[in-house]
Amino acid sequence: MIDVALLLMPGTRLFDVSIVTETWAAKRLSSPDLNVDLRRCAINKGMVELTDSSQAMADETLEWAQNADLVLIPGLGDFTATPPNQYLETIREAHQRGAVVASLCSGAFVLAQTGLLDGLTATTHWALTDELASRFLEINVDPAVLFVVESRVWTSAGVAAGIDLSIHLIGQFCGSSVASTIARSMVMAPHRTGGQAQFLTTPVAVKHGDGQAMTTVRTLMMKGPTRTLTLSDFAGEACMSERTFLRRFLAETGSTPHQWAMSWRIDEACKLLEESHGSIAEVSAAVGFGTPVTFRQRFRALKGVSPMEYRQAFRKPE
Repeated sequence: MIDVALLLMPGTRLFDVSIVTETWAAKRLSSPDLNVDLRRCAINKGMVELTDSSQAMADETLEWAQNADLVLIPGLGDFTATPPNQYLETIREAHQRGAVVASLCSGAFVLAQTGLLDGLTATTHWALTDELASRFLEINVDPAVLFVVESRVWTSAGVAAGIDLSIHLIGQFCGSSVASTIARSMVMAPHRTGGQAQFLTTPVAVKHGDGQAMTTVRTLMMKGPTRTLTLSDFAGEACMSERTFLRRFLAETGSTPHQWAMSWRIDEACKLLEESHGSIAEVSAAVGFGTPVTFRQRFRALKGVSPMEYRQAFRKPE
């Protein structure tokens, strides 16, 4: 029997609680019983206020969670909030005793406040990865993965990635065949193709400065997406020396013009894969790649899936 503790903190996201309750249910109609004891834990037994004016019943106090085999940390509606210190201490003590601890989505911010992620790699919803990295400088934040584990500490990306994480953890605790059975009962694949990189788009926000350098690159790319543009082209358009333009662009975006342009081309390719009937070769040429082979390599490197896999997942229905 595996003891699984779900922490109910004030303001916990209702969706995260639902994911855990469904995925870790001991009994279900479409698969054999799961040999787990899932309990919701809070400072006191009784009702806990969640998001969306909802409530959930805490079955046990935090003392039970300290002795669990697995402690699950859902996200808070306000990801910047700090939960009562008793929750943070419970997570630390459970991990020190040997338990696995895992966060869903923005629950990574709660986990980060325990200090257990310091020096480790972690993830969260792609829209929050920059915030997590800036608030907790000791964490290596990976925005591309669905979930990641180091030193018995797991973190997962947004929303549905909490299911991916749970299925994988079930495989770790109960075996891969059990995990596959649970996944089938939930009408999902045991392993999803790629990571959350396929859901990312190139950021256009300016980090520092007036945005002139980035605007120059974006404008030239939009005018001629098939052109091979160089640093000299960008600098000349902005009436700057190459050295000055590169320094300004790095300050504004945190990347080089070449890196940003590559991401922009891939994002434009994503739109074509979703909306057009063009072949992979035609999409490749339309966004400025010399050969479909290079396009496929760059696309997989940035999105974690092939162009065809992306099209199958995101193609808009007729």
